[in-house]
Amino acid sequence: SSCTTMVVAGVLRRIASVQGRRAMSTVIPGGRSSVSGITATVLGSTGMLGRYVVNKLGRVGTQVVVPYRGNDDDVRHLKLMGDLGMIVPMRFHARDFDSIVKVVERSDVVINCIGKQELTMNFDFFGANVETAHNIARACTEAGVPRLIHVSAVAADEGSPSEWVRRKAEGERAVLNHFPSATIVRPSVMFGEEDKFLNLIAKWYQIMGMCPLYGACQNKLRPVYVDDVAEAIRAVVFDPVKDGGVYDLEGPDEYTLRQIVEWVQIQTQREGLASIRTIAPDMTPFLPEGMEGYSPHVTGMNISDFFYRMWPQALPGAPSNLGVRGDANMLFNTDWVSSGANPGFEAFYMKPTGMKGVANEYLRHYIKGGHFAAQESHDGRGTLT
Repeated sequence: SSCTTMVVAGVLRRIASVQGRRAMSTVIPGGRSSVSGITATVLGSTGMLGRYVVNKLGRVGTQVVVPYRGNDDDVRHLKLMGDLGMIVPMRFHARDFDSIVKVVERSDVVINCIGKQELTMNFDFFGANVETAHNIARACTEAGVPRLIHVSAVAADEGSPSEWVRRKAEGERAVLNHFPSATIVRPSVMFGEEDKFLNLIAKWYQIMGMCPLYGACQNKLRPVYVDDVAEAIRAVVFDPVKDGGVYDLEGPDEYTLRQIVEWVQIQTQREGLASIRTIAPDMTPFLPEGMEGYSPHVTGMNISDFFYRMWPQALPGAPSNLGVRGDANMLFNTDWVSSGANPGFEAFYMKPTGMKGVANEYLRHYIKGGHFAAQESHDGRGTLT
């Protein structure tokens, strides 16, 4: 009868629904309180990119070892990114080989996000980007770690005028010498709420009333959202097929550095309040071949680098130059775009996030008048217009 047919159909739909949920549960990764079965060590976890990577892994039940060099408080905020006992802080030092072995020996994958952008008393650009990468790769090999992911830079080039960019290329070579199957992730200049890129431009406008530039600043950049880079790294962790690849991760839109500086000025409503000043012009087109190094903007960058390297970051003073502190060539004289030789986000079936869709949200904090400035809409007499 029709009644019996309806009952049978209802039972079949219920069985199909249950089976469908079971099938989905085997495909969709678990949540924070699940166990993915993977243990990962994230070196550089207290940095901008590292904290995003820890969050991406911790939220799907991955046990994450977070080595640290300073105080226990430096990693305290990371414990919230995973379930109880899943975020494991361990003390280490980048020049203490045994301590590196200890933090990586029980891991299925090691992710190296270390790449300091300022000089310190203990680590120069070579120490932070080459020596440390070398020690980590060697420790992973000796400890028998199956997989290593090394974060470099899309501009990495041993022939670059920027020391920091050269060191990133040397770091890649050092890693592959000891761990040939390592995966190299090469992001462009990253932006995000904690960045030292757009925030630094806005701070110059806010504190000094101007933003200093060297040369024409017509070099090309494709800024990439830090959360997208972390998501790509998470995809590599859970997909061993990606091992051994080199991935150039860059944003969807290309700008010149000057265009970005002008855009930040508009977003922070500093037009008329702060200026963009070219400290030293680029005279390269007017100089004979082979004399490009004598252009005023090159001399200006060299003088700036000398003083910033002499002046510790902890002391009060003017904000750092844009880019790496003590290496103006890194941002003012370098293109941050991929050559196209390596795959990018398309390898992870991802569409990168545009800068203008995210950055304007956190740049509002630099608007004169604060968070509510953009919401003013009255004629000065208390009457809404």
